[in-house]
Amino acid sequence: MSTVFDVYAIVLLITSLAIFVNRYIRSEPPFLPYLVIACTCGAGNLVGEEINPFAGLAMLTAASFLFLSCLLYPHVRNMGQKPDDVEFETTN
Repeated sequence: MSTVFDVYAIVLLITSLAIFVNRYIRSEPPFLPYLVIACTCGAGNLVGEEINPFAGLAMLTAASFLFLSCLLYPHVRNMGQKPDDVEFETTN
């Protein structure tokens, strides 16, 4: 029998792994946030089904926010950088 926790955890895990593989092909992404998402999905599913549904939902929601931060991180990191084609020269 599948529960809401199973579906939520599996969908979040599959999407985060897809984003990781996509970024791994292009460049070298950090591995740790994606590992934390995977572990939190497993633990949130277990806690939600066996111990306390609210705690499991809170863990899966926290994993979702971590996934969003991993999804948006490259865009936020590049917002503060100057374009490479424009060089500023200073004369004294």
